Amino acid sequence: MVISVDQNGTITDIESDVKNTDSLEGVEFYGGILIPGMSNCHCHIEYSYVKGMIARGGGLPEFIRSIIEIKRTNEVPDREKCRMASAWSRKMYDEGIVAVGDHNNNDYVYAAKQESGIFWRTFVELFDVDGQSADETFLDGLKRAEHHRSLGLPASVIPHACYTMDDRLMALTGGAAEAHCGARAEGIVSIHYKESVALGGADERARVAASLGCGRTGVLLVHCIYADEGDIDIMTDKLGDKVTVVPCPRSNIYIENRLPDIEMLRRKGVRIALGTDGLSSNEVLSVVEELKCVSANMPHIPLAEMLGWATVNGAEALGISDRAGSFEVGKRPGVVLLENVDMHNMRLTSGTTGRRLV
Repeated sequence: MVISVDQNGTITDIESDVKNTDSLEGVEFYGGILIPGMSNCHCHIEYSYVKGMIARGGGLPEFIRSIIEIKRTNEVPDREKCRMASAWSRKMYDEGIVAVGDHNNNDYVYAAKQESGIFWRTFVELFDVDGQSADETFLDGLKRAEHHRSLGLPASVIPHACYTMDDRLMALTGGAAEAHCGARAEGIVSIHYKESVALGGADERARVAASLGCGRTGVLLVHCIYADEGDIDIMTDKLGDKVTVVPCPRSNIYIENRLPDIEMLRRKGVRIALGTDGLSSNEVLSVVEELKCVSANMPHIPLAEMLGWATVNGAEALGISDRAGSFEVGKRPGVVLLENVDMHNMRLTSGTTGRRLV
């Protein structure tokens, strides 16, 4: 196959079964697999400065306690936090990530996103455990999302997780706010879901399902480490193909020492995409490393299927499948070279890396 890509990255021509390609003027040859640019559907780029500060394997409650303590006591200036976020954003770009779904709580990352060359869809997280300020929290979230959009950064207001939301705030993010204050949480929603047996509560499934759907164009269920068939059924019965499950394999192992039931997700036919989470629970922000983690633990899953999770599925989850995720005329998906692949067995190796070509 020969792909013609202009200087802006737009695919303008595709020819198949071209003979004597080695004699074609302007054709470059690479060893490996060419894929469209990848999507990192769950990240916390603002926590780039936290890398290495939290021990592995402590479980989610301890992880959250550590995050709270770090945020309370850290003396890293916002300018330095932004510099670190920018450096990791550039690394993601160079390694072939073209789009990121980023959960956000702080404003110091604006510049890092604007200058990165990556498409960012920002999810403004809301928290209100005790229910004392749900209305104020919701309206503040809407203002922050609007500020993102004013800078050309698509953004929507979302619930962080069932265990950090009281019923009032869950209801506001689910659509009740329109009658209350004329505002509405719209767009794609991304929520931490079934990531701990210690948190979330027995009614997590019902509370989350009740809060989703109204005005939402897509739903990302992130982590799902302990999700079962019933969890997936109730979400897909209500929301259909709006649902994407986003495991973060390396982070899931880092915090809970466990992977989601990916076999169940495959059997149910739900859309799967991949995330890295943040550097508070990962050493790198590499979708290729996430693919390698899945491959190492589930070597029977075909490489082509996993690459679909990282490319077309991720683009669909983030609402940009009209221009990214696949090689099609008129799209600008980016072109990424996967190197050091076992081409005979079509498997990733420990040395597989991604490199952006376009």
